[in-house]
Amino acid sequence: MRKFIVPSLLLTMLFAVTGCGNEAADYDLRKDRSAPNEMSNKYKKPLVGQDVQNQNPNFLNLEGTSTRGTGGGQDTGIDVRKAKKVIRDTHEFRTDSVWINGDRMWVNVYKSGMLNEQQRVDAEARLHKKLVQALPRYNIEVRVQEDRR
Repeated sequence: MRKFIVPSLLLTMLFAVTGCGNEAADYDLRKDRSAPNEMSNKYKKPLVGQDVQNQNPNFLNLEGTSTRGTGGGQDTGIDVRKAKKVIRDTHEFRTDSVWINGDRMWVNVYKSGMLNEQQRVDAEARLHKKLVQALPRYNIEVRVQEDRR
């Protein structure tokens, strides 16, 4: 009995492992008309140059050229430059960083000399007022730091 069971199990396992044939070689993705061809890149336009920035509205447009003029991530480069110009025109602060996340603008600046807490709060309020006048669409957070050079 054992002589009969062992060869039949080996033969069954051989059929199970090899399958019925190589059906993957018979399938041609280009000839399949029953379902949409999601894997093919045949008709997709390659992304080169400016197309990469125009695909996602959250990418910053660092050149400052608004392609659609709709805002929403397209002209934040212009707004950052405008905020830096407002800071520079005060002749009181030096820009550390200005960045935008959604409707919030975060501004970090340096003010020369030593500042106590009240002077720092007053400087933040003055700069905040000027930035809100220049860029009213953003909720602006200003942080003034001492520049001890």
